[in-house]
Amino acid sequence: MNSSQRCRQAIDSCGVDIVEDGLPIQKAPSALFRYKLSEAIREDEDLGSQLGDFLDNLLSNHDSISLYLDPMSQAQPDDTELSTVTDVAGMPQTESLVRLMLGVDALQTRLISTLLEKFPEYIGDEGNDEEAGATKISAKLLRQLRWLDYVIDSSGLTEKLLETLGFVPVDMQREIILALPDIISDSDTNEVSKVLAGMLNETPELMLCILETLGSLECSSGLLQEARSSVISQLLSAEPIDIPVMMRFLLQSVSSDVATPTILRIRKRLDLESVVLASRYQDRSKDIDQTPDVLIFDAIAACLRSHKHLRDAWLKIISTDTDDVGSHTTLDIVVLLIIHQITTYTKRVESILRNKIDSVSSQPTAYTPQLVETTIQKFPAVFSTQFAALLSVSSWLIRTSSLGSQGSRVAQAIVVGAFGAMGMFQRQEISGELAVHIGSGNLNEVDTATRIYLELAQRHPRELRPFAVFIKGLLDYVDNLSIDHIRSIFDTLGILSTLNNSSGSAQDDSMFNDLYIYVRKQLSSVYSKYNRIGVVGTVSLLRQLGGENSLDTARVEEAAGGSSTMATQPQAANIQALRRAVQLLEMLMDSGRHQSWTFVSMTYDELAHIVETKGLHRQLLTWLHENVSSRFAAQFLSDIDGLAERYVCPGQPSVALSLDEEETTVLDIFNHNGDAAGYGMHKLAKRQDQPEDSESVPRLRGCMLACLPSLLRLIQVCEKALSQNSLAEIDALLVCGIFLLPPIDIATPQTSFVSLEPGISGSFTIADSSSSANNASRLLAGNALVDVNEDERRALLDSICHWQPELRRILCSSLYTAANWIREIVNAFADQNTEESRARVIQRVNQLAHIEADLEALAVSLRGTAGEFHPGAAGLIPELSDSLSARPSVPFGGQALRIQPSTSIDAQAIEPNEPHSSGLLVEAGGLLLSQEDTRKLVSGTIDMQPAEASMKKRGRKRKSGGFGTSTTEDFAKSLYPFLRELSFSAFQILDLSHEHSAEHRPLLSPYGLWVILRELSAAVSSKLVRRAEKRHLWASKPPGLQFGTLATFSSNIASSTASKMFANLLPIFPSLLAFLDCCLETRARYCHDVSMPDRFSSRNRPRLISIDAPDDVAAVEQCIDLLLQTVSTVLHWDGLQIGSEHSSLVAILSALARQGQHTDDEELADMEVSALVRRSFDYILGIAPAVAVSSRALDILRMLVAVRGFAPLYETKEEVCCMGAEQRNNTMDGQISSFAQRVLNAEWQGSESLKPVDLEYLVAQHITKNPHDSMQLAYEYATQILPGPLQDMADGVDKTLAVLRLSTFAPCYKAVSQTLAALVQNAKLNELSGSDLLQFCSVVVDAWMELCRITQKLNQSMQRSVLHLALRSGYTMTDVFAKTIIPRLDACFFAHREEVVAVLQRMQKCTRILQSICNHSKVSKDTKLQSAVPQTKRKLEQLIFQVYMLMSNNDSLGAIDLGTLKHRDVHGQLVGSQIPRDQLESDSESLESLDVSMASESEQSEDNAAAPQRITEKARRGNGRAIGSRNKIGKRIELLQRR
Repeated sequence: MNSSQRCRQAIDSCGVDIVEDGLPIQKAPSALFRYKLSEAIREDEDLGSQLGDFLDNLLSNHDSISLYLDPMSQAQPDDTELSTVTDVAGMPQTESLVRLMLGVDALQTRLISTLLEKFPEYIGDEGNDEEAGATKISAKLLRQLRWLDYVIDSSGLTEKLLETLGFVPVDMQREIILALPDIISDSDTNEVSKVLAGMLNETPELMLCILETLGSLECSSGLLQEARSSVISQLLSAEPIDIPVMMRFLLQSVSSDVATPTILRIRKRLDLESVVLASRYQDRSKDIDQTPDVLIFDAIAACLRSHKHLRDAWLKIISTDTDDVGSHTTLDIVVLLIIHQITTYTKRVESILRNKIDSVSSQPTAYTPQLVETTIQKFPAVFSTQFAALLSVSSWLIRTSSLGSQGSRVAQAIVVGAFGAMGMFQRQEISGELAVHIGSGNLNEVDTATRIYLELAQRHPRELRPFAVFIKGLLDYVDNLSIDHIRSIFDTLGILSTLNNSSGSAQDDSMFNDLYIYVRKQLSSVYSKYNRIGVVGTVSLLRQLGGENSLDTARVEEAAGGSSTMATQPQAANIQALRRAVQLLEMLMDSGRHQSWTFVSMTYDELAHIVETKGLHRQLLTWLHENVSSRFAAQFLSDIDGLAERYVCPGQPSVALSLDEEETTVLDIFNHNGDAAGYGMHKLAKRQDQPEDSESVPRLRGCMLACLPSLLRLIQVCEKALSQNSLAEIDALLVCGIFLLPPIDIATPQTSFVSLEPGISGSFTIADSSSSANNASRLLAGNALVDVNEDERRALLDSICHWQPELRRILCSSLYTAANWIREIVNAFADQNTEESRARVIQRVNQLAHIEADLEALAVSLRGTAGEFHPGAAGLIPELSDSLSARPSVPFGGQALRIQPSTSIDAQAIEPNEPHSSGLLVEAGGLLLSQEDTRKLVSGTIDMQPAEASMKKRGRKRKSGGFGTSTTEDFAKSLYPFLRELSFSAFQILDLSHEHSAEHRPLLSPYGLWVILRELSAAVSSKLVRRAEKRHLWASKPPGLQFGTLATFSSNIASSTASKMFANLLPIFPSLLAFLDCCLETRARYCHDVSMPDRFSSRNRPRLISIDAPDDVAAVEQCIDLLLQTVSTVLHWDGLQIGSEHSSLVAILSALARQGQHTDDEELADMEVSALVRRSFDYILGIAPAVAVSSRALDILRMLVAVRGFAPLYETKEEVCCMGAEQRNNTMDGQISSFAQRVLNAEWQGSESLKPVDLEYLVAQHITKNPHDSMQLAYEYATQILPGPLQDMADGVDKTLAVLRLSTFAPCYKAVSQTLAALVQNAKLNELSGSDLLQFCSVVVDAWMELCRITQKLNQSMQRSVLHLALRSGYTMTDVFAKTIIPRLDACFFAHREEVVAVLQRMQKCTRILQSICNHSKVSKDTKLQSAVPQTKRKLEQLIFQVYMLMSNNDSLGAIDLGTLKHRDVHGQLVGSQIPRDQLESDSESLESLDVSMASESEQSEDNAAAPQRITEKARRGNGRAIGSRNKIGKRIELLQRR
């Protein structure tokens, strides 16, 4: 028997049958086979070598080698003996013969050598087909070596594998490298890792498999660092599909100590834009979820979720990033979204995002709306995978960002970018989320969400169209929204409903029909609030159907001509749109015929609004202009002869407020005065032969004068739109006079309102002569109310205030209408650039100031009487109540029914002596009454106030108001909310760049300037001031009145954005500065309490305002306040802090610098932003000597701080540290600090009127802007300045700070406490050496300790306000010490042991006082103080254990004791009831919390000690005793951290 047959027999006897040219058959379990074969080899030593030769022979045949590398077949089931073995073993699959032999110790080494020798024989013979990789002989050979139970010679195997790795092709190298972790033993991983790390740079094509293998091996830190450096260096040149594996290796292999530098290098080397661009051209067939950019962030997300140190390091890098916005910004944004989904990190991520969003423009790290939207559009697949976090962040921004702030704009950019770039599911989620925000009731959310809806409809209408159901659902709740929000919703729906007009789809027609039915229903409602919704909705649909861009002129003309037979489909759609637009206009006009005059006024205002925003086509504008112009001229305009024919006048009618004596056009206000009709003056003054107005004018509820200003607004905007902004055709309105009153004899005896019978004219008589001194019309003629001498005007006004009440009430209505008329005249003509028009407008503005003053005086004279004037009661402003409207079933046919003025019946109703239809209903007290009930109401047989009685039964009081429940505003107290607003165009009267001739032009009076500036300041504040507070719509003003006036329905300013407001303000900003200088100079000339700056006298400045009397200086004072507030608001607008507004920032700074003494236009052109900032700063600082009061000095300080913020990189702290003391004081920060100190020292008058928040701001700026040492100044405040008023309670005034007294102590204490905490939080402790750190901590602790000790000296009246502040600031300081300072002290403890203990010792006194304050909260039962106790105690406990761990880590536990804190009151005295009497005089320091053993004999000696005692043997003896509790303390700290 030869050796081959013997080997076959031995193998067969052990349980494997080797078949010629077939798979071996396994008949016994593997373990049994190996055991039998091992025993056979041990018994016969030659058998082992023979089996080795036999296996070599089997593997030498290339054709049959795979038979012995594949799994063996099992014996047939009919073999009973084998079947039993198989059942016992339960093997589902057998091993290969080679692998079975590798389990035999005597054969393993030689067989492994044979396999590796066979491996090179197949190089180049197997091809590169990846699909055949599993059947390759090389792969099968390697598979035999994987997952062996044990390896006898592991080092030899590793050496042979690495040797083979050096000469095989790349494909085989890849297979060997991937198999290495499954082959080698743990003892050989270091050697293999070194070889693989060296191959990273040599063979880039093997990087993926090498990284995968290195990730599976245990490598040294140095080796991993080398591998990471090699990988990072290849990030830019790597293939996009390889980068996910590289990122996973980099992040998974990094440790906490090197995480920060590794992430920094990744952010610099990873170019995501190149990855996306390259992947688009390589493989377009891949699923969007498998693109390289998505896989990269999947790898990053997996690592961030698994490793806390990666999250902390990345967030720290983003929060402190100073690099310009670049490719790494996308990476940072997505990382923030990934971490935001982790609940414990949500607040931290939101804080970082808020800081990034609110960064100033000079910091190039800001996340601007343009950047965010562009980023989402570039990487839609990436943000789709993070859509949940993206939607959560956008919702958070919408909820927490104020109106018009940078946060709301970023949220809008996120939503719009995501909606345009993502799929159907994401769009549905976005649409639903926006609807939720609108339904929240929060004003900020509603405003932002409605604007987003409108922008989506404008930019992505087809994508939004499937989700219109979300927006339509909001129509059920729009009655609780403001007018601007309602308009945005209807504009959105109008765009979607008219989207596919060319297609004529039934779906789109159905949506439009639904909206048409809805608005028609609202217009026909008996409730005024629904009428407003109907007007807004109808005009919004009209804007979409008849918009300037919706219809083509040729098609419109074709439609008008009726020749549509040859029209194309788009032309037919235009014709249909035009017909619908005309139908809407007709419906709107028809609804106005059955409503009130205020309804007509709202309609005119809303139409004028869309014309101003270029929302109507020219043909519709022409039709509208012709209709309203003719109606306006017929109803309101007349001439002198016409007045003489209409009224009984003893001579020529007297006209008031005319600017041109030759102009015959007159505005007849008296003809439609509802109060005059109600008191019978119309019957007395009008001639009997004149026809009744009811023949040509529809008789509606209210007063027809309500629609006069809005009608003028509509006429002038249509005229401008049709005549290229020219008003030459209607310029007569600018100078025409106004007919206020007929010639009534004011000598008629007064008659009270109560005894006056409605409609009886016997209370008034016509004056006998036109020149009589008792002629009311003659007294008011010309410019008697406005342009005469101030003393004469006041005398006339005093005389008017003594007229009979009825006449004063009528005159109030006329003057109120005249004031609104002039306001609309100013709005119309202020932007006309002709010299004559501007001069006339300035005259009108000067008149307006006096008319409003006269109107206010008259309203005050009637206040409290039965005839108290209110525009709502007179029917002159739109109704704001929800009461039912009077709806006559037939037109009115007679004069007005006049009921007692205290009722809510309107001026023009029904005459009781004439027959009427029984269908007539009249509104009274919120009820609809028939004619009979109305007569009973007049006679007093019906209770007038059923609603009030019902409320009285429920125990509630009705709010007093002018009319019904419309408003609770008092007109006599503040008439400005009831006047028409001045629009953007009116503010152009301040623009000095269009002045043609300064010699003869009229000047604004101080009062006229004050009127314009008051409106401008209110408008600027409403749009540019950040509103942090959250206000609910249903708890605020009536809908539509968030800004604007009750008399203006569609406010241009309220509907505009902050950016639009700033764009309109920017051209007049230099003029505002010129007026500011002029006002300051004027005041300095008339008042000698300030020094006039040199630059005022050095320049030949033109006069801008006219001073006619010394009393005008008071108005100049008010103008100065308004100008300072306006300029300060502009400089603080956060829109200036974003990169997109850089040109606007330069324009603002240039205007400020140009006002300076040494700056000209040529020099400005070459200046950088930092130089402009410095020039602007110097200009603002230069006007400080010209202000007289502290409030204005505070405005200047705010302006200085705002301008300084535009250049944070100019005069940085590093640069200032290199300057001398004098240079530091001359820096911008130094001058701000010095200026704040001057205000605090009461260098200006009126320091006692400063508000607490102003004092806090002044102290904070004085400390933080100090150029020398802010921390030292805070220490001086705490130790020297604040204790001053407490030294002598009787005096209570600090000698070092003029504004500091007992009454102002609380805000100053709060400012110092908060500033101290902010200085510690912002300090760069990592840059301080050990000695500098301890010196810094010593100053901080001493200042904190003095602030805490101050609380023990307060009297009971001051404790409530100060203790809460001490507890809040103590919480912040404790948190800073626990998180920041204690870890830094741990690092320098051994080098500065005694100094560290001294710091902790003084900190201990602060924590004890905080504990006493916490105990005092229970005694005082102060809920405000108790609310801060739990979190403060939690922080104190955490600080205690942090100090314990500090001592434990440095073997100094004997220096401290942990015990129970004694109960002390707020003054530091022991509470005797809490401890035994025999212990009252014992050592009070034995059981203190955190009892540091270096305590001296007394607290006074502790405070004055130069250095604490050294740690003695007590510390070393105590170490062993305290080691046992170290683990418990550690667990407690972990628990606190998790909280």
